[in-house]
Order: sequence, then C-alpha cells, then structure tokens
Amino acid sequence: MIIVALPAYNEEIALPPLLDSIAQVRQTTLPDLRVIVVDDGSADATADIVRQHHKSRPWITLVQHERNQGLSQAIRTGFQAALEDAGPGDIVVTLDADNTQPPDIIPNMVDFVSEGCDVVIASRFQPGAEVHGVPPLRRFYSRAMGVMFRFIFPIRGVRDYSCGFRAYRVDTLRRAYATYGDSFITEQGFACMVEILCQLGRLGGVTFGEVPFILRYDLKPTATKMRVMRTIYDTLRVGLRYRFAPRPDSSQ
Repeated sequence: MIIVALPAYNEEIALPPLLDSIAQVRQTTLPDLRVIVVDDGSADATADIVRQHHKSRPWITLVQHERNQGLSQAIRTGFQAALEDAGPGDIVVTLDADNTQPPDIIPNMVDFVSEGCDVVIASRFQPGAEVHGVPPLRRFYSRAMGVMFRFIFPIRGVRDYSCGFRAYRVDTLRRAYATYGDSFITEQGFACMVEILCQLGRLGGVTFGEVPFILRYDLKPTATKMRVMRTIYDTLRVGLRYRFAPRPDSSQ
C-alpha cells in the first residue's frame, strides 16, 4: 500500500487539481494508493474540498487540526495517521499540497524503494530535473544550501535536503520512532524536513536515493508561506546541531 500524507494549509485552489492528478496515478499505476490530507487549521474551504472528494473517492480521507500548528506538526500527524494502518513493506509518501510537485513521479519513487532504497527524495539537483517559476535568488539559496549540507552533514545518495516530496519505507519510519520517540521531529518550521533526513541519516543502515522531478512553482496559486531567511537560518542550525550529535543506539 502507498499512503500519501498530504499536509495542507489554505490550499482550496491548488488541492482539487492535485487530488485529480493523484487519482490519475492511482487509476493507471498504483491501485493500492490512498491519501490522508492533514488540514492544518485552514481558514478557507480546504477541509470541505477533501470531504467532497471523499464522497466519490473514499480512499481520500481527512485529518483536521482545529488550529494552524505549522508544517512540522502536520507532518507528525500525517506520519502517525499513516503508520496506524500501514503494514510491513508499505510506503509513505509526502508532498506539498500547493500543486507544484507533480505526483506522476510517485511510481518511479516507489520503484526505487522496491529496489532497495529506504528513503527516496524527489530532487531538484539530479540530471533531468527542472525548476520553473522560482526566483533566481531563491534558486541560488537552495543550491548553496545543498552544497553546504553535503559538507556539514553528508548523507550518501542525498543532494536535495529540503524538498519535502519523499517516499519512506514504513519499516524505516517505525525504526526512527522506536529510536527517537517524540524527539524524532522537534523543529517547528520548514526546517523539520532537513531534521527528518538528519535523524534518519544518524540511524545507520538507511539507504537513500533520489529521482529528478520538475518543480512547477509557476503553478502555485498563492504566495509562499515560507519565511525564506528564517528557514535558511533554521536549516543551517539543524545541520550543525546534528553534525556534532552522538549517533543514537538504534538496536531496539
């Protein structure tokens, strides 16, 4: 089973075409795919849209926060909901709800997991990747951050540390929670995506891979919710924090 955990905050415009695209992937390639939308206290019709889609597509379900708690808590909730029903060998996929990350590469990511990867990242920095609609300065920041992280906290197979479009082997996530408990994800903002990679990288025995994808930021219907400079600061802080942290005992 493929479980897509989709954190969403005020995405009433972007969510319908994204769910339609995911439905196409399910129909043509991955019939066991299901979606859990985590509505993080949206003030718009995000939750209502998910409920409407659920009527004709019962494999789409809603988990709702009463108030906005941020990306990190939405990811925590999505992981928790996915792992409750997942079995050994299942895969959890996360991606943004703003329709900028095409879900048609999910089957490719699943293939990489089937071939032995524990974590697969949709990467902006692999040959064949394209980025549309991202301002040049922000593109420079993203690439520079990737270079710095490969120096500060190198993880074999990883070039894109911050992209949240990923596929995780369920057994790997369960191992992380067994090792770290509530300390698996501690960051409160977008830096949680870097933290997750650092934590999984510290476990040992986790195999990472990347597939190129086409980022369509030009399709994003609303302004970014990311505070760019704050996120850069937080992600660098996370990298340095885990660079010198002792490796955990993951034998349990």
